[in-house]
Amino acid sequence: MNLSTTLVIGTFLIFLIFGIYGYYSFTISIQEVNKLLASRNEGFAFNMMQDLDEYIDKRIGDFKQITQIPTVQNSLKESNLKFSQIKNIEQIIKLQDTINKEKNQPFIGSNDMKLTSELTDVINFYKSEYDYDVISELYITNAYGANIAIGSGTSEYRHDDETWWQESKSKGVYIGDVIYDKEHKNYTTTIGLRINDDEGNFIGILSVSLTLNDVIHEFINDAEILSTIQNRTILLVNEKGQIIYSDGIQDFKDSKPIDYFDKINSLKDVGTINISNNNDDPRLISFAKSTGYKQFEGFGWITIVDQTSSSFTSEFVDLKNSFLVISGLGMISSVIIGLTLSYFISRPLRFLSQMAKQFSVGKFDLKFRGSKISEINMIGKSFNSMGLSLEKLIETEKKLAESHVKMKNERLGAIGQLSASMAHDLKNPLATIKTSSAIIQKQGNNSDPEVEKAIQRMNRAIFRMSHQIDDVLNFVRMTPMNLSEKKVAEIINYAIDSLEIPNNIKIETENLDVIVFWDSKKMETVFANIILNAIQAIGESGGKILIKSKRINDKIEIKISDSGPEVAEGILEKIFEPLFTTKEKGTGLGLSSCKNIIEQHGGTISASNNPTTFTIILPEKTIN
Repeated sequence: MNLSTTLVIGTFLIFLIFGIYGYYSFTISIQEVNKLLASRNEGFAFNMMQDLDEYIDKRIGDFKQITQIPTVQNSLKESNLKFSQIKNIEQIIKLQDTINKEKNQPFIGSNDMKLTSELTDVINFYKSEYDYDVISELYITNAYGANIAIGSGTSEYRHDDETWWQESKSKGVYIGDVIYDKEHKNYTTTIGLRINDDEGNFIGILSVSLTLNDVIHEFINDAEILSTIQNRTILLVNEKGQIIYSDGIQDFKDSKPIDYFDKINSLKDVGTINISNNNDDPRLISFAKSTGYKQFEGFGWITIVDQTSSSFTSEFVDLKNSFLVISGLGMISSVIIGLTLSYFISRPLRFLSQMAKQFSVGKFDLKFRGSKISEINMIGKSFNSMGLSLEKLIETEKKLAESHVKMKNERLGAIGQLSASMAHDLKNPLATIKTSSAIIQKQGNNSDPEVEKAIQRMNRAIFRMSHQIDDVLNFVRMTPMNLSEKKVAEIINYAIDSLEIPNNIKIETENLDVIVFWDSKKMETVFANIILNAIQAIGESGGKILIKSKRINDKIEIKISDSGPEVAEGILEKIFEPLFTTKEKGTGLGLSSCKNIIEQHGGTISASNNPTTFTIILPEKTIN
């Protein structure tokens, strides 16, 4: 992978990771903000609902105090006493109630004017205190259900047959539903309170109809404060899902439930649901249901805080979008940077790499043409200078090598001529010595052991001298090859027979029945040299020599291995060089002569360790 691609991918991945990290970080942040917003709005809704329930409970407490006023207590006791002394009280009450309904006005005949004045003062006090109608209707009935005083509104005379009166008497408190009062054109709820004397005896009922303005007075104050926050709407709905309050009291007598009422109604007392509006802007609907407060059991109303998520998360969304835009621009920039780097850096570097490759094969015609980046330009100039220096150095080394080879050849030529002359001069006297040794050995008949040992030493010296003379002659002479067909086994056996094999060394052969077309005499010399080296390497400790061959396509591979010690690595590389030897009595020409003969046949020879092995590869048929 080149530099520009690496930089493009690296930079691209950095911006991609940056974008993904930013996206998910802000997404999680938005989720956490929504959770926080929902939790806070749930708290607002719960507190507003609690305040509303507590306010109504407070009103109940206020009117209970009215029932303990002496005027109320005395008036009820006097009325109950009078009613208890009247015969046929049931018929009278029914008759009076019928008259009262026809006239549609409160019963005045037995009305306690002092008590009525007291109730009127209460109504006026609340109106002056809150600057709106708190009470639409207020009256008191005695223990027989007869209306004895009315402070406001109209009322029937008899009430003991009505549910609210009976529940007020039995339970102590009655809270009616919110209904629409056509006469006052307002919504009201009726509260009935049992009136007891000091001894706890039932003496009457106080009925008060509170206007909706007063019932949700505290709720309206809280809603107006909370609504000042952008995109937040405060709702109050009844048990049917009809909106009681939304930016003011609503006329809900014929209205439909809110769309999401069923979802809210199916959940616990406090919670949040998430819905989307037409603009796909998430809305958090937090709610709290009325659970009552002390003696007030609650209307079953629900406070709702409706707020769009974007009012708090719009900045996070903008930041998230900015991150995505920056990441996108960064990825595009990474591609542009990569292309720029490819043009100004990668291309010059590739050209410098090509120059290095050309220099490695000895070609110096490429020249760096310059770059707009000064550092690369300096490198390029250095390459140009290096090319010129290398070209001059190689030319000088080439001349030195040629001179060295020429001197070596001349030296070897002179040594060869001298060696050949000396070898030729020594060969005839050596033959005479060898013949004389043989005659002495025959005439002696082994009578004297000392003479026999001397003759053996002389024969070994003659063999060594003869072998060294043959090494010299084989190295300096390049005689024509005399090719003939023979088995490899036959050639190797002749070579073995020419050597004196110690009894402690065993020679084994494998697969030597291949017929070849070689110069058998020259190849005998090769095999004899290698086997002799193996014998000398094994030495007196004894061992084994293994010779095997195999056909590889049209070539023959012959391996000669011995169990002797391995050849040192530094020596293994030089054993085929002329005049190189590690033996005290060696010429250093034996293996070099073997290499010359093998190459004359068009083959190769090599040596390796573990175990020490000479590998010869020759064509099956040598072309003369």
